[in-house]
Order: sequence, then structure tokens, then C-alpha cells
Amino acid sequence: MWFWVWTLLVVGTLVGAFFLGRRLWRSLKALGRELSRASQVASELGARVDELSRQQAESAPSTGPTLFDDPEVLQARVAALRGERAERRVVRRRRDEKVWARWRVFNA
Repeated sequence: MWFWVWTLLVVGTLVGAFFLGRRLWRSLKALGRELSRASQVASELGARVDELSRQQAESAPSTGPTLFDDPEVLQARVAALRGERAERRVVRRRRDEKVWARWRVFNA
């Protein structure tokens, strides 16, 4: 009688181990596929970052010396930059005034 009990336990354990091993093997294969896809996406992302950094470097204004450039061109550029800065300051001031108005209502 004990022989059949132990035989059934051993066979059941072997069957369970087979199914567990099969599931682990399939999980490992799926993990390998996902890692392969992730490395491909990472390489594409690296290429895109290189392209974007190159584009940004090309579109950045020159910061080289301007000792012998035309002063009128430089003054026009400075005036344009100051105008942009003034516009940003006005927009920021309007936004801040809205926040301050909400604070006044809240604290009243």
C-alpha cells in the first residue's frame, strides 16, 4: 500500500515539476523577446537623441566673439532680445497678478 502512495507522490511531483519548468522556460523566452525589443527601442531612442542634439546645436545662436562685426547689426540684435525679454516680463507680471488676486480673495 505504501508503495503506491509513494509512487503516486513521486509521479505527481514529477508532473508538477514538468509544468513548472515549462512555465519558467516560456517566461524566460518571453523575457528574452522583451529585452531584445527594449534594446532595439533604446538604440532608436539614442539615434533620435543624437539627431535632436545635432539639430539644436545647428539652430543655436553663435556665441563667438563679435569684435569686428557691424555694430548696427549687433545693436539691432540686442534691441530685439530686449524686446523679447520685456514681452516675457509683461506676460509673467499678468500671470502673477492673477495669482495675487486669488490670494487676496482667499485671505479676505
